[in-house]
Amino acid sequence: MRHYVTVVVCLLLMLLSGSGALAQTSSTRDSLHASLRGRVSIGGGFDSRNSFISNRRAHIWGIKAAAELGDLVQLGVGYNRHDNNLNRTVYFSTPSGSIDSANGELHMDYVSWYARYVFFRKGRWKFAIIPFQLGVGRSRYMYMRGEEKVFTAKKSIVVYETGFNISFKIFKWLGVGGDIGVRWMVKDNPAIPEKFNSPQYSFYTIIYWTEIVRAIAPENKFVKRL
Repeated sequence: MRHYVTVVVCLLLMLLSGSGALAQTSSTRDSLHASLRGRVSIGGGFDSRNSFISNRRAHIWGIKAAAELGDLVQLGVGYNRHDNNLNRTVYFSTPSGSIDSANGELHMDYVSWYARYVFFRKGRWKFAIIPFQLGVGRSRYMYMRGEEKVFTAKKSIVVYETGFNISFKIFKWLGVGGDIGVRWMVKDNPAIPEKFNSPQYSFYTIIYWTEIVRAIAPENKFVKRL
């Protein structure tokens, strides 16, 4: 079932992305050009993404910081982490050379870079496409040896995510948002048999830091440039 959901989401992304490309006009290109040269706002927030790992529900939380260019393009960086609810028996060698086993907990974390493009807005609502979120990090198992945490099967990973975003501005400095999309492992950890490719969805808060700074120091020369 998860496989079919992933395929459907991918087809929707391809269809909507293609439609956007066909519908692109000179006015759209002009708006994008003006956005890149326009006012820069700083934002950030927390998100909570739900997905699947080997057909089991998996929760990934993240923290993000971003620069919004002309209220149309957003470029950001984030830290993402999964560290609970998925366990597997792991095997390891003891100091005496024998093989032992323990209950291992799956850990994964990665730093990501992402972009959003707002293709429609109305009032406090924004609708955007997320062409990419590229993450670099690591995955591994953790088990306990007495009171000591031991990590095994630690390898690097590369994660690619794409999707769509809807956000709503509650107040001048606070908003909420949601994403739906897919996660693909560009480089997986060969030491971990779990399957990470999955559809995913998330809900999060948005903090408009620029608006807060403007309210605190409205006469600051640097703030006036934002």
